Amino acid sequence: MKKRMQLRGPLAPHAPGFRTYLEAAGYSAATTDTNIHLLARVSRWLQSQGLGADGLSPKRLDSFVEARRRSTSKDRPALRSLQPLLRYLGSVGIEALPDEHTPLEALLDEYRCYLVGERGLALSTVEGYMKTATRFLMECCAGDRENVAGLSAADISAFIVRESSRLRPKTVNEVVVGLRSLLRFLYVKGMIAAPLAQATPWMARARASSLPRTLDAGVAARLLASCDRTTLVGARDFAIVTMVTRLGLRASEVAGLTLDDIDWRSGVLVVRGKAGSCAQLPLPVDVGKALSDYLEHRTGDPTCRQVFLHVKPPRDGVQMTDVRAVVRRACSRAGIADTGTHRFRHAAATEMLRLGAPLHEIGQVLRHRDLETTAIYAKVDFESLATVAQPWPGVQA
Repeated sequence: MKKRMQLRGPLAPHAPGFRTYLEAAGYSAATTDTNIHLLARVSRWLQSQGLGADGLSPKRLDSFVEARRRSTSKDRPALRSLQPLLRYLGSVGIEALPDEHTPLEALLDEYRCYLVGERGLALSTVEGYMKTATRFLMECCAGDRENVAGLSAADISAFIVRESSRLRPKTVNEVVVGLRSLLRFLYVKGMIAAPLAQATPWMARARASSLPRTLDAGVAARLLASCDRTTLVGARDFAIVTMVTRLGLRASEVAGLTLDDIDWRSGVLVVRGKAGSCAQLPLPVDVGKALSDYLEHRTGDPTCRQVFLHVKPPRDGVQMTDVRAVVRRACSRAGIADTGTHRFRHAAATEMLRLGAPLHEIGQVLRHRDLETTAIYAKVDFESLATVAQPWPGVQA
C-alpha cells in the first residue's frame, strides 16, 4: 500500500476534482491513487520552484521527470504518466503554457502548420516530414535559422549521401520526399533564393518491376475467426479486421471513422482519406453487421463521435497505431506472420481484378487519386497479360 502523501502546493486544491475525474473515466482505485500521488509530487515540485499551477510547460515537465530520475527515490514517473493529470487540468482551464521557441523551432512550427493546414497531410506523414526537416536543418544550418538562406545544392547532396549510408534505399526515398517538401516550403516563403527541391535525386526503386504483395486464400477468414466476439474487445477487433480485410481501408481511415460517416438507411459509408479526401463506399451486409454488433455494446465517452474506442480508461478514440496493433494481435492469435494492414488493400484489389472488375473501378474503391497507382495491379492479371504477350523472336508460338 502506498504511504499517504501530504498534499500541498498549487495543485493541492485540484486533488478532489482530479479523483472524481479519474473515477468517472473508469480508472481502478489503485490507478486513481497512483495518479493522486503523482499530482502531489508535481504540486510539491512546482512549489519548490516558486511556480503556480499556471507555470506548467512542456520543458518544465521534462525538468520534473528528469529531477525524479536523478533522485534516490524508487518512484520515477515517465512523462507519459502525466497525461491524465494534464487532461484534467486542461478540462478545468489550466493548460500547459507553450515554451519559448528559438527562431528555428518557430520555423519548424510554421512548416508543420503548412503541412496540416495547406497540404492537408495525414498526421503520420506530417511526423515523418517533420523528423526529416528537423534533422536536415540541425545538420545543414547548425540549428540557426539565419543560415537557411545560405543553403546550397551541395548541402542537400551531402545530407542525402550521409542518410544513404545509414538507411535502406526505400527509407532514403522517404527522406528525399520529405526534404523536397521542406525545400518547396522554404522557396515559396522566400527563405531561399533558388528552387533547391530540384537538387534532390531519387534513389533506385523497383516499384514497377515487382508484384503487389497479396495474401494466401483463407488468411482473412482465420484472422476473423481468432476474434472472440462474445467480449467487447473481440467485437471491436472483429469489426476493425472486417473493415480492413473486406474494404481494404487504410489504418488511418478506420481510426478516423465517425458515427456520422455511417448512413445505415442508404447503406453508405463515408471514408475520409489522404489530404482531406472524402469518398462514399457501399456498406456491405457483413461489414454493417460487424459494426452494429460492436456499437450495440460499445462503452466509453458518450460525446466521442469516433466509432472505435479504447476499452480501457480513458476510453477515448483509437489511433492509427491501435488499428495496426489490432491486426497484429489477430495475426498472432491465428498463427500467421505479422501481415500489416496495407497488404489487405493489395489483397482486396487482386480479388476484385480476379472477379473481372476494371482498373478504374478498383481505383475508385481504393480511392486512388491517380490511375497509375492502380495500374500496378494489372501485373497480377496473368491471364489477361497472356493474351497480349508477344512470343520471343524466333520462337514458335
